[in-house]
Amino acid sequence: MSVVPWARVVLKVIGVLLLGIFVQTTFANDLRVADVAPDFMLLLAVCGGAAAGTDAGAVIGFSAGLLSDLFLQSTPLGLSALAYCLVGFSAGWARDNLMPPRLVAAPALAAVGTGAGVTLFVGIGYVVGQEQLVAPGDRWLAQQAIVEALFAAVFALPAAVLMAWAVRRRTRPSVVSASGPAQPVLDTVARRRGLMAVRNRRRRRMRVRAR
Repeated sequence: MSVVPWARVVLKVIGVLLLGIFVQTTFANDLRVADVAPDFMLLLAVCGGAAAGTDAGAVIGFSAGLLSDLFLQSTPLGLSALAYCLVGFSAGWARDNLMPPRLVAAPALAAVGTGAGVTLFVGIGYVVGQEQLVAPGDRWLAQQAIVEALFAAVFALPAAVLMAWAVRRRTRPSVVSASGPAQPVLDTVARRRGLMAVRNRRRRRMRVRAR
């Protein structure tokens, strides 16, 4: 199997993630509602799982979280990577088992996945000793999850389209062998040609006799 299609997918996914971190670092703070900014990298993790399935979704989520850790978070390196990896895997599982991969379902899946991702991030952070994440209280956490989920629903369609384009592979059309699925069709054509040849010979013989 050629590695070229997979290399193209990897490059396209990296490009989408770099675009996401650029938008996150330059425009996200200007879109705050109730002092909560959208998390585009978490949204891309959800869309990655919805577009590519569990395994690829986990890898895309981990990569998106790692970029977020490097550029944005004051929390330990790997916290977002772990949370977003689980979110990407869960979105892929939901795509495979609960709902079809349709574009119209993207806002709902993005909202649920983002809300779960925010909760996971805070919960895992608390477990590893980041107590400042839960210091504002449950009400603050609920507000964060709800507002970011609403942001995710709003931006879900362009994010889903971008990620679907990134994970799509282009394959060259393969030549079907004579023993492949096209064999019955070839046999039918050959039989028809044989019958036509027999009929033509009979007609010629009849013409010769008539003379």
